[in-house]
Amino acid sequence: MRPEFTNPDFIEESEPEMIHERMMENLPDDISDMPGDFAHDFTMPAAIEISQLIQFNLLRTLMIAFPEYAFDEWLDLHGEQVHLMRHPANYAVGNVVVTGEPGIIIEQGTVFCVPAVDDTEAIEFESTETVELVAGEASIPVTAVEAGADSNVKADTITILAVPRQGIVSVTNPEPATGGTEEEDDDAFYERIHAEHISAMSYAGNDSDYIRWAKEVNGIGDCIVLSGWNGPGTVKLILVDANGAAASKELSKAVYDHIVSPDDRSQRLLPTGCAELTVEAAEIHPITYTCSGIVLDEDVGFTIEEVEESFRKAVFGLYVDAKREGILRYNDVRPLLASIGGIEDFSDFLINDAHDNVVLKANEYADTAEVIFTQREETYD
Repeated sequence: MRPEFTNPDFIEESEPEMIHERMMENLPDDISDMPGDFAHDFTMPAAIEISQLIQFNLLRTLMIAFPEYAFDEWLDLHGEQVHLMRHPANYAVGNVVVTGEPGIIIEQGTVFCVPAVDDTEAIEFESTETVELVAGEASIPVTAVEAGADSNVKADTITILAVPRQGIVSVTNPEPATGGTEEEDDDAFYERIHAEHISAMSYAGNDSDYIRWAKEVNGIGDCIVLSGWNGPGTVKLILVDANGAAASKELSKAVYDHIVSPDDRSQRLLPTGCAELTVEAAEIHPITYTCSGIVLDEDVGFTIEEVEESFRKAVFGLYVDAKREGILRYNDVRPLLASIGGIEDFSDFLINDAHDNVVLKANEYADTAEVIFTQREETYD
């Protein structure tokens, strides 16, 4: 976690009025400093500009000088110093099953869609192979046309061709399309930069090395390391993608290839003393959060849907520490209701229908299944 930036002492007392007051004190005795006079009115704009220079420009200059506080393209420059690049958005992948007249050829590049609904645009997927409907049916690998988390779709939602085709009876995806992630945010990128800075103190092949190597693969959010899981010299990596879901087969293979480099041993990261590396997706432990009798804070003006979304983002930030400790504590989650804002009061809060902690097994990773927030019903005398 990045440290909080603390303003240096010299930033204090730099409000425009304070600066202007000091300017007036430094005027020669024979020049009037009364409001409305020339000296007073013509120096105030300079005081405003000086204040902005100190409180905004100089402050931001200090922040971008250090990776702990840098942001956007300035953090990218810090990454380049340790040979790291920010991960771009990733594309979701999956398979569609097409049925139709035997012998039809589905060319590579054919576009399938999740139909548009109301104000939501269609989500397009492109086939990556040319496939023939030999027996009137075929499974075709597809990749989202646009990268990002929105390209992750549920099963049986990719149901149409972008361009209708005669002879095709049905289209569907039996399994969800997964692996789509947003561009790496500043906090996640900084963690990788920080890990690279301290790696000089690391011994090749310890747990932090495996975590760092796994996160170098675009789309990986977290890695659980199980050392000696199948005897001496064996290591298992349990992977979660950047959305907090179980890593796809493609992501798991990419991590294995990155660390083992089976086609080019000179690029191998896996220590020679490790006889076996196993990489697999984490087993997701679904968690449902229920909050009843909510009274929304009218001064904030959030809707119940906005409060739910804010809570989802906040609780996601607890999952990494929960995995490390093997437990998601009720008393760590409940205070989030006050910290996210928008809630004035509530009656009860449950995690998986209880007021208990959630214990995670070694290969499990917490994931938000549902957030069910309900408002208190108004009563009238």
